[in-house]
Amino acid sequence: MSIRRPIVAVTAAVAVLTACSGQQQIAPSVPSPGADSHQVMTAYLKAAVAHDCQVTRRLTAASTWAWCDTPRMTAYKGVGTVVRLSAADAGVALECYPMTVTTAGAGRGIAEGTRPWTLCFRHTDAGYRLYQQGMR
Repeated sequence: MSIRRPIVAVTAAVAVLTACSGQQQIAPSVPSPGADSHQVMTAYLKAAVAHDCQVTRRLTAASTWAWCDTPRMTAYKGVGTVVRLSAADAGVALECYPMTVTTAGAGRGIAEGTRPWTLCFRHTDAGYRLYQQGMR
């Protein structure tokens, strides 16, 4: 019986370590402050579709709303080439990405369905953050 106790303890420790490492692998990921706008936009879209409010909220500036509640982004496609707007043109320098989004649930004046959309990111000390968005 004394041999079984260490085996059970080792098995339990391995299970705990495996569970912990599994959680770390799927933990929300916010790009580093040095990430370019395309990397941040990609992380943002993945988090929005996964309904990962922790990431979408961290990547959204106070000037707009995070894709977290209603409406809910369920898919995106056709992400276009970045359009850079200068501070003279937009009030602040922005990097904007046109795409098509599909939403579920109506809210914020947006009906459920599929539509053209643009996400615009502004560079901050914390990295790029979603600054403006809307139908294109």
